[in-house]
Amino acid sequence: MDEWKRETQAGNALFEQGDYAMAEQHYLSACHFADIFLMPCADPDGGVAALVVSYQNLAELCRAQGQHPQAMRALQAAHARLSHALSAPGLCHAHQQALLRGSGQAMSVKLVGTCNQAASNR
Repeated sequence: MDEWKRETQAGNALFEQGDYAMAEQHYLSACHFADIFLMPCADPDGGVAALVVSYQNLAELCRAQGQHPQAMRALQAAHARLSHALSAPGLCHAHQQALLRGSGQAMSVKLVGTCNQAASNR
């Protein structure tokens, strides 16, 4: 999880500096590490949160650049990854619940983004 934190923090710092190209590289790396930590994970809530945050960061980066379709795809990717993880055999109840919460959170952010984009297009 340390790698994920480093990549996320580096991406956040670069995002704040306006270096979107480099921030994207760190956010993509964070998504990769979060995906690795998602299954199996001793801390299901932490693993799911890392994945959701990673893809939300990537989506926010896309939105900041006016790339709304790419932002939606990032959020869809998070939801798809969580949904896929739910189909894994032998998940404990705690892991199932964490995945469901994360999937709901990813969809909520996606819906808010869709509504905001529709409103700004009027």
